[in-house]
Amino acid sequence: MTKEKILTAHWNNLLTLTLGLPTLAFGAIALSTSALSDFWSFIGIFILGAIY
Repeated sequence: MTKEKILTAHWNNLLTLTLGLPTLAFGAIALSTSALSDFWSFIGIFILGAIY
């Protein structure tokens, strides 16, 4: 694949959905429920923030 085929709106949207939806789901679970302790919620959000 050439650089022009990779850098398209289609690939950008696909990557955004693929990477963003798990982050959004984790953030919603970590911030709105007590399923995780505060410490692990903070660590998870910190790691996801560092990746993105």
